[in-house]
Amino acid sequence: MFTVGQPEVWQNAVHSGSAWIFTFVLAVVFPILDYVLYNRLKSALQIYAWNILAIWSLTAGCVWTGRLNRLTISDLGEQPGNVFRTLVVCGIIVAIIFLLIGARKVQKKKASPEQVDKALERVRRLLPKNSTERKAWVLVSITAGVCEEILYRGWLLSLFGAALGSVWLGLLISSILFGFAHSYQGRTAIFGTGVVGAIFGIIFIVSGSLIPGQLLHTAMDLNNGLALGKVAKGTVA
Repeated sequence: MFTVGQPEVWQNAVHSGSAWIFTFVLAVVFPILDYVLYNRLKSALQIYAWNILAIWSLTAGCVWTGRLNRLTISDLGEQPGNVFRTLVVCGIIVAIIFLLIGARKVQKKKASPEQVDKALERVRRLLPKNSTERKAWVLVSITAGVCEEILYRGWLLSLFGAALGSVWLGLLISSILFGFAHSYQGRTAIFGTGVVGAIFGIIFIVSGSLIPGQLLHTAMDLNNGLALGKVAKGTVA
């Protein structure tokens, strides 16, 4: 029923060595390097700088590799898409955001200090705890929202969907890889992030556009980081 872009446009990339080399870097090399550096970098600002530089560099590499294979930014999903479906998806996104905010408030009230501390164990170093880090977190959130959607939905979902002849297999594989890209946050985060990635992928497939997912992704990262950063600041010994 739904298609992403035009599968025939992706055939050059499907049969291109450059496309699969880039995919290997994105799906294997980057997560390993990210995991190692997350545990070695000494401050949140250093982690932010690495992520912004690495993810924007990967995005530039994605666009360049796409051009080598006759793919435009529109083929990657950076376009309005189906107007009606996009409007419907945007309405759903607003509802999801309000539900998430409400659920987080309820969960925060019910959680014990021990539960909060355990939940923040792997990501505490990543969270913004002062005004400088909070300002930098805005850039991190925009980077993740814009670039990760291009990389994991616009590129990986479309490429694997075209290669395997099924957009849903593309959704499955890209969601798994998105989860593993966040392995530095711990095993639990791999599953949770994979599920979130699947939701972003469905939004992309239904609307035919990355834009709604980019807006939701940015808003979620911004809200989660700032909210959890306040909690982490309060639980630092």
